[in-house]
Amino acid sequence: MRTSIRSRLFLITYGLILAFILGLIILNNTYLERYYINHRENSLISAFSEIQSIDLDDYDLASQIYDVEENYNINVHILKEVEPPENIFDDDALDSLPVPYYRIYGNQMSMHDGMIGRIMSEFEDQVDGTGSNLVESVEVGEEYVAYLGNLESASQPMLSENIQMLTLCVSQEQSDDLHLYYILSVTFQSIRDSISVFNTFTIIIGFVFMIMAGGFMYLISYRFTNPILQINQVAQDISNLDFTHKVQITSNDEIGDLGRSINLMSSQLENAIKDLQKANEKLAADIELKTKIDEMRKEFIANASHELKTPISLIMGYSEALKLPGLNTETIDEYLNIIMDESNKMNKLVMELLKISQLESGFVELQMTDFSIKDLVEETIRLFSIMFAEAGIVPEVDIEDIQITSDYDALQTVLSNFIANAIHHIDKRAKIRVISEFTSEKMLRVSVYNSGKHIAESDIDRVWESFFKVDKARTRSYGGQGLGLSIARTTLINLGHGYGVRNADGGVEFFFEIALRDGNDAKNENNNDS
Repeated sequence: MRTSIRSRLFLITYGLILAFILGLIILNNTYLERYYINHRENSLISAFSEIQSIDLDDYDLASQIYDVEENYNINVHILKEVEPPENIFDDDALDSLPVPYYRIYGNQMSMHDGMIGRIMSEFEDQVDGTGSNLVESVEVGEEYVAYLGNLESASQPMLSENIQMLTLCVSQEQSDDLHLYYILSVTFQSIRDSISVFNTFTIIIGFVFMIMAGGFMYLISYRFTNPILQINQVAQDISNLDFTHKVQITSNDEIGDLGRSINLMSSQLENAIKDLQKANEKLAADIELKTKIDEMRKEFIANASHELKTPISLIMGYSEALKLPGLNTETIDEYLNIIMDESNKMNKLVMELLKISQLESGFVELQMTDFSIKDLVEETIRLFSIMFAEAGIVPEVDIEDIQITSDYDALQTVLSNFIANAIHHIDKRAKIRVISEFTSEKMLRVSVYNSGKHIAESDIDRVWESFFKVDKARTRSYGGQGLGLSIARTTLINLGHGYGVRNADGGVEFFFEIALRDGNDAKNENNNDS
């Protein structure tokens, strides 16, 4: 089972808090009692260090020792031995202060005489080497004999229940071989009870703290892990090549730096992939273009070879025939006319191919001038007057008198090819119409319509290709090579004019479009008519 980083962070933090509370309880039970007792024992020794410097004959003795008691929160008793004791610490004699001693400082209200007797009894037993493990020797100075005792109510009936007493009993021998005793004591409730209370308090506070910490850690873990989870999601999107999502930067720390790096990587990777896609698309287009050019080249060579094959064969055949003996003059003239006619066709084909090559290579220099489109159309119609008369065609012409900017001769070549194509593909209705119209305020369209069969949709875009013939039988009948529309298309591209072909009502319409300069629009034309 997968665990999220948010859950792990929450559980780890909770575990640390719980471990801290349990560790605190264990340490309290194990070391707190000993630590507290050592601390109080050290305070007794420190207090004695101050007391021993006080002159017992000083009139201000009580005040000085009282200050020490207040500072260390202890009780101090000073006893002087007035005669050598002899077996005075029998158990029956411990309810009152032994007779050979009297108090220099201290009173029975702070410590009962019987308790002092028991303390001194433990001291004497320790000096004699028969003391219990409740008393231990300590060093407080070369001229002193000192013992620390830890008395509990369980071993001392005079102590109240659950009460402990730490005592420091120090003996100093006087010049008269008698002793001076310093008894310093501190009484406190059993530390074990305090530890139990403290542990209970720790558990309660720990429980409350864990509840508060739980809510706090949830917010912290959410704030800490949410950017990481967001970065992870964005990284997964990047791995799936989805660059639409970005990391929301909300901090200026390492996570914020990571988010900025992820966003930068996403942008750079997106740009690199886009560039790669464009390069692949361009490469694919180049490969497709190269393939298409190769196919066109092969088709062009095949078509050119096919177009040249027939006239070359005729020329070769009739040239061989001229070598035959017995030919009369009339036959020789006929053969020579055929050879010249086929030679002219070959020359026309070669010149058209050369013109297409020049147009496509950009070697033809265009002479852009301003002229009337109406004048151009009318002059071109006159050039075809003989062909119209022979075919019984009366062209309909409706051209606006608009000034345009183009190459006059080049545009006339285009219009001538459109009209020639219309004548060659006209049907019995013999309708040819040359008109102009505005497709927009700044765009003039000139179209050439002929009645006849529609062009198949599969062929309508191919009519501009070199050597393409929609009706090969009809094309052979008038000697066309299928180059006229290709020349027209290349010329219009060089001129920067639009062009097209469409199946119209009852026929086919070829057209080209010219963008008008400012001022040469339909409104201007209307003004000229007025």
